[in-house]
Formats: sequence, structure tokens, C-alpha cells
Amino acid sequence: MAERINRIGTDKYTITVNTAGEILLDTGLTGKVTINGDLDVLGDQTSIGSSELVVDDKTITINNGDPGGDGGITDLSDGFGKSAGIIIDRGPDANNARIFYDEDIKTIRNGAEPVNEGAFIFKLSTGDYAGIHTSSIVTDTNQDLYLIGGGTGVASVAGTTDYEKQIWAYTGSDITPNPSEVDGLSAPVDDDALVNTRGLLDYVKGYFTYNFQDKITTGSITPTSVQVYDSETGGGTSRVEIKSDNSIIATFFETRVEFEDLRFDDNIITSNGINSDIVLKGSGTGVVSLDGWQNFTVQADPASPPAEGTTLYSKTLADGGTGLFFINSDGTADELVSRNKALLYSIIF
Repeated sequence: MAERINRIGTDKYTITVNTAGEILLDTGLTGKVTINGDLDVLGDQTSIGSSELVVDDKTITINNGDPGGDGGITDLSDGFGKSAGIIIDRGPDANNARIFYDEDIKTIRNGAEPVNEGAFIFKLSTGDYAGIHTSSIVTDTNQDLYLIGGGTGVASVAGTTDYEKQIWAYTGSDITPNPSEVDGLSAPVDDDALVNTRGLLDYVKGYFTYNFQDKITTGSITPTSVQVYDSETGGGTSRVEIKSDNSIIATFFETRVEFEDLRFDDNIITSNGINSDIVLKGSGTGVVSLDGWQNFTVQADPASPPAEGTTLYSKTLADGGTGLFFINSDGTADELVSRNKALLYSIIF
């Protein structure tokens, strides 16, 4: 192979070989080639076979000289689109990894998508995204951090061990109670920790377990409470029960209400017990006042006189002319006499 060495003046040397020829600088395995000054490589590809590359420069420019005529990195139709970056060869059996700056991905800043501003992207040559392992992500001053930029993805802590138990102290599967805290539960280890779904469910369950004044639940519990039963979920007849010390004091059904032994059904007030009395009683020297007409429906004679006082009732009209009868505690039973009947009897007798 022919070689030519040309010296031009005292400032420039040219070594020329035939087309497609090679120039080899061989210093052996322990030698080195030192270049004092800049190095320009004008070919299309530069290969470095060393096992470690040490660079003193603070910056490395990639995609140098891009005209940027279409806003940012030029799309050269080379399969990379409007992106440039570093490709990491992962061997013949794995897909290469890429750290690129992609002009087609928008950066979200304070809720807005800037025009013609891309973002860094970590992915494989297959197009699948690659994970980033780091200890912190810090935003610019007063800038929000957006974990989900769009679509239907969620932020998850999958892969951690009992994440919620790193936020609260737990006893078994429940957040440990602490009566000294406002919510009755142990204080979180870090007030700034993000809560996952499991932690939220456990907190809501724990809060309503140890805060009874506004408790609405299903089932049976001991403290004073409001309990809701739904027939569709196996709770029997649909109803709402109000309990005090586990004793029912009121029950609301779809068409009636029961307070203790009283039952209110439309405009009818009855007793829940069999053959139970309803007592209207004034307080102290107060009286029971009825403002309206009283209608005594026809009844059979009482089976027995009252233990005390007098029972007043109505049945078929008799000689007294009123149909209003009484029976008192000594067994005396008779009909109250009307005024006309009383005058007639006074004339006759």
C-alpha cells in the first residue's frame, strides 16, 4: 500500500492513504498517544474500545449542529423521531436502553403544557419505559410535582412492605388507638407522608371505631349508636335503630316509627306489647287536656274491672240513652244516663 507524507510549511502535516485505507498508531498495550490541542473527527462514526473513558470536560454536546428548523430536535426519519440522547448497549440478548430528550413529550409545569418544549425519557429500544431508581426528586422553587401526566395511570407504592404501617403504629391489622389524640388514633410518624389506599381505609375504619358520637354503621355494637340495617345486604327488614347502652330506644321503619313501647303507624298510636296500656299523664298537678272531639268506638265489656279507678268505654246503646258505659274498681258497671232519660226517669219514679 502506497503512503505519502506531505509537509506543508511549518504549521501543518498531512498523512494520506488510499481510499478506504487505514492509519494505525500502535504503541503497544501499555503505551499511549498524546495529542496536544484539539481533535476533530470528521467521519460518521467514532468507536472507542477502551474499558473506561475518563473525560475532564464538564459538558458533552450531543446532536451538535442540528439546524432545529422544525422547532427543537430535527426529525431525520431515522426511527428516533424528534429525540436525541444516549443509547446503552445491553448485549446481544437484551434490548438497548435509551436516555433521550424527546421533543414530542410535553413538560407539565404548574398545570400547563408549554409549546415546543420536550422532556427527558428513559425507555428500551422496544418502546417500553424503563424505571428510575433514585433517592429524591426535587422541583424548582414553588413548582408542583406531577406524578401522573395523563391517561388512566395511578401513583402506586407497590413493591413496598406494609407501606401504611410505616405511617401509623399498628396493632395487628388496625391502627393502634390513642385516646390522647384528637382522632383517638396513634399520631402518624411523619405528617408529610403520602397515604396509600390501604392506609386510608384503615384510618377511616379506626376513626369510626373510636369516635362514637356520629357513628353510622351496620351490625351490632355496644356503645350508643345509630345503626342502619338494609334488607338487601342481609339485615332483615330495612330500618334505622337508635341505641343507648345497647338498648333500642327508637326504630324507624319505612311506614312506621317505634319509640320504646309506643308505635306510630300513620295517624294511629298503639302499644308494641300485647294487651299493654297507653298512659297519658300530666306532670305533678298538671292535667291531660284533649283539644278536639273524642270518639269512643264500640267495645266489648272488659274481662275484669280495673285495679284502680274507673274504665270508660262505648258499646251498643241501652236504657241510659248514651251508649257510654263504665266499670270501676269495685266491679260496679252501668251506662251513663242522658239528660232526657234522667228527666223521664225522675217524672216516672
